[in-house]
Amino acid sequence: MVLKRWGGHPKSLLQEPVFAGLLDLSREMGWVLENTSGPVTGADAGPWAPPVDIFETTDDALVIVAELPGVKQEDVQVTVLDGTLTLGGERKVAPAGEGEAVLRRERAVGPFVRHVLLPATVDPARMTATYREGVLTIRAPKKETAKSRTIAIDVN
Repeated sequence: MVLKRWGGHPKSLLQEPVFAGLLDLSREMGWVLENTSGPVTGADAGPWAPPVDIFETTDDALVIVAELPGVKQEDVQVTVLDGTLTLGGERKVAPAGEGEAVLRRERAVGPFVRHVLLPATVDPARMTATYREGVLTIRAPKKETAKSRTIAIDVN
């Protein structure tokens, strides 16, 4: 058995006939996806999910921040049911202005939904939500029983 070592330089693999075609294929697929896919979003594209950040504060609350640029406050619904926070609503398509034609639309439009499982320590009755400049911030305080407390140790 004879082992053939392909050249010592990393580029030598691309020069082998087996791999040269893969590089061309990758370039062609990239071009096809970038230039011929047409609009990938729209009212018929189905629901999309806004990105969220979730963090815990030092004053024992959970904070959920969702990015909803271009969505009007009246088009957003926030519900809590059985420990699940649901953000829902719709980003409407901005119509083309007079004398304009849409050439490409990449921003997601249409209905959106995002579910966040809440820990049992959150008090849904005390949750608050604010909406400013396309950012939804939900503050979910923890239940009083869930907060940690220091217990003094009595030494006899």
